[in-house]
Amino acid sequence: MMLAYIDPGLGALLLQTIIAAFVGLLFYLKKTRRWIVGVFRKIFGRARKTETATMEATAATEAIAAIEATATEGETKTVVR
Repeated sequence: MMLAYIDPGLGALLLQTIIAAFVGLLFYLKKTRRWIVGVFRKIFGRARKTETATMEATAATEAIAAIEATATEGETKTVVR
């Protein structure tokens, strides 16, 4: 008759292995999800929030420059920046 014996050291090793595999899987899925989302963003051209904010700031700067360029010499315009 053969009895299986698991001592506390082996139990701890098994528990640590299971936890490490679970955490590793979470990191792998997070990285894969970011890659898939990046591919779809490239295909459909949806900009990130920071890129959108940069484009809006650039457009606002260009609009202010256009207003300043069209102002005549005798006319005073207030431009809020």
